[in-house]
Amino acid sequence: MSHQDAVVWYLRVEHHKTNAVSVLTVTGRISSLTAPEFELALASGADAPGGLVLDLTGVDYISSAGLRAVASAAAALADGGRPFVVCGMTDAVSVAFALAGLEGSLTIEPTRDDAVARATSTPRAGETAC
Repeated sequence: MSHQDAVVWYLRVEHHKTNAVSVLTVTGRISSLTAPEFELALASGADAPGGLVLDLTGVDYISSAGLRAVASAAAALADGGRPFVVCGMTDAVSVAFALAGLEGSLTIEPTRDDAVARATSTPRAGETAC
């Protein structure tokens, strides 16, 4: 078995609710093999009422398929007037987002607490900020 064959590409997604915001906590690698599962989890989170926080603290790799899933979820949430905040990006994931041109179009916070606070303070469509 070569070293390449020994690489494990797993993905774990946990979904819970905090302060009326759905939080997806992702651990592992978002590759072309795991992107369909990731996309389904994002779609489920995007369909929930309230905003969505995507915590990528445990992700060390994201492929173009994963980046497309994030962009699609962001668009669906924006169309519904709901906040979408990404947090906990490692350096490698941050570089992938930057190269894909997503950093400027997403709300990104360093920590989950900051992201939840941002998502709950973001006015929804038809509301104004205090």
